[in-house]
Amino acid sequence: MIKTVTKSLALIISFVIINYLEAGNPYYSVVRTQDYLMVMHQDKPVLGYRILPRSKEGKYARNNYVDLYNQHGYEITEDFPADHLHHRGIFWAWHQVLVGDQRLGDSWECRDFTWDSKRVNTSRTGSGLQIETSTHWSSPDYLNDQGIEIPVVLEETKILVHKSKKTVRMIDFHIIINPLVDGLKLGGSENDKGYGGFSPRIALPVDIRFWSEQGEVTPQRTAIEAGPWINLEGTFHENDAKPSAIAIICHPANPAYPDKWILRAKGSMQNAAYPGQHAVAVPKEKPLELRYRIVLQQNGHDFQRLSRWSKRF
Repeated sequence: MIKTVTKSLALIISFVIINYLEAGNPYYSVVRTQDYLMVMHQDKPVLGYRILPRSKEGKYARNNYVDLYNQHGYEITEDFPADHLHHRGIFWAWHQVLVGDQRLGDSWECRDFTWDSKRVNTSRTGSGLQIETSTHWSSPDYLNDQGIEIPVVLEETKILVHKSKKTVRMIDFHIIINPLVDGLKLGGSENDKGYGGFSPRIALPVDIRFWSEQGEVTPQRTAIEAGPWINLEGTFHENDAKPSAIAIICHPANPAYPDKWILRAKGSMQNAAYPGQHAVAVPKEKPLELRYRIVLQQNGHDFQRLSRWSKRF
């Protein structure tokens, strides 16, 4: 009886705000449960991070991804969309995760793959709020002699939510993939699309338009070279009075900068595709680092502004 009461009390406590970062009224606050972390600005959600797995009727179990909200508090990413049930918020995943020649499930499709959250911390910075995570990757396809999954990667990710400035909010992602075994390789889909890597699944409006430093872009079936950033412009929520924009910016330190882009005008994600259809080695002595910036703009596309933000990233 005592154990049951203690467990129930612990669950109740886990569903309250446990981290306000500082006394008073911080710019961002954090609401955290056992399985989810939500960043708030005043009474509006900003960003959610999934700590423990979520599934749909026992399938497509996944965690270690972000749900994104605009400045009005409306969710602008999708989870379990009907056309691609494995898509989820803003995620980073690969079809090919190999140790030597052995394939380990499919992290893109959420099949036979495990993200074991070891640490999720938040801290206040002068720029805003930072989430730091440590996550082990493993698969039931790669076991030790006792039949236990062997961690093959320690992923360390930092997500910095900058304080909003006028009509703009920036969110930076810094993903470090540290191999724990020799012979680790990562690759995208093995067809000519080659999709894999950093992938925002944004709910796309019918008036969506794509812009790059080369001007307006038309999505193609396969990856295109369009420069270091893509800006999506459209009416992302029915309550928006006018079009807004969402930019995805690549960091110049990325291994294939500027990343190639797989773009979709409906029913899919936007993908800064890396490394493409051919898997690349990730040695222990040289972890893979990928960095991206999401910029939410309440007004529409502005070429000079995007170019300036890209150069400053």
